[in-house]
Amino acid sequence: MNFLPKLWNSIKKISLALAFIILIIAGGWAANHYDKSKKPPVADKQLIVEGDNALNNGYYSDAKRIFADELHAHPKNKEAAWGLQVSQLRETFMQVGFKEALDSAYQQHPDDPHINLFLGEFYAASNDVDQALKYYTRAIAQSPKLAEAHYDMARLYDQQGNAEEAIVEALKAIDIAPIPKYRNNLGAIYFKQQHYEEAIKEFGRNKEYPLSALESAKIYWRLEYLSQAVSYQKQAIEWLEDKRIMAKLENQELWYFETSKSSGVLLPLLGDKKSYAYYSLSVSLFLQGDYEGAAEAQQKLAEFKVSKPIDIRTLMVAELDALVAANTSFAEPVAAYKKLYL
Repeated sequence: MNFLPKLWNSIKKISLALAFIILIIAGGWAANHYDKSKKPPVADKQLIVEGDNALNNGYYSDAKRIFADELHAHPKNKEAAWGLQVSQLRETFMQVGFKEALDSAYQQHPDDPHINLFLGEFYAASNDVDQALKYYTRAIAQSPKLAEAHYDMARLYDQQGNAEEAIVEALKAIDIAPIPKYRNNLGAIYFKQQHYEEAIKEFGRNKEYPLSALESAKIYWRLEYLSQAVSYQKQAIEWLEDKRIMAKLENQELWYFETSKSSGVLLPLLGDKKSYAYYSLSVSLFLQGDYEGAAEAQQKLAEFKVSKPIDIRTLMVAELDALVAANTSFAEPVAAYKKLYL
């Protein structure tokens, strides 16, 4: 009967071991669930990342939507609240009270790269180049992936006639985010430098992006390849008429055209963009001697709602003047077109 105490001791040891194992498993389960309760869900963090990416690439309306959605789901998310504030601030750019609101945001978060970027953009718009570059540089130091800062620096260098630095910054923006706006900007810099082959190549990388097609057409004007210009303009119009294509984020942005070193024209509405495209097509047809086709393209303009018709005419005059300056053989037909339609 001596084996019974031994058996009992063995059972107790096994029971204690099992109890210890169960305790460890239960504790691990509780700790794991406790930690998860303290961490934001992965989807929440993903929305913050998406919002930051939209800010970094200058898609402020999209950033605003993303942060608002996250804040609606999680009202105490401070990152989302600040992202929404930043997005809304940029939408009021250069409006009354913008600078005061920007200065207030800077006082709250002087190390925020987007706030420093906006300060750079404010000073660039105010023609204070040194201050603009200072804040752009600071924004990039705070966030090396801030593609919009490189894009803005490229435009500023280009306006100052520093093509070499403009190309360097434009390439940096593309390296971070190869989106159509940045490629189009690089193509425009090449165009201005009369590096037409490089410009057309860069514009050609943008598919379903009407602005780049219209920019390519202007190069073919200068080269007197009018049939190619017509092809690109018709392609742009086809894209502009396609609701799916124009619903893309990159095609929601306004178009900006520099008409002089200190001024430019903005085309914010779809009607503005269509009007500009048909104006451009009418020029090509007129220069080809297709006066009936040019008149038909002009008749289409009445169909579009435009923000400021005079701005589009100002833009067309500036572009035709630039064409004549680059190729004097167009002087006479351009003068005739301007007299008839502008």
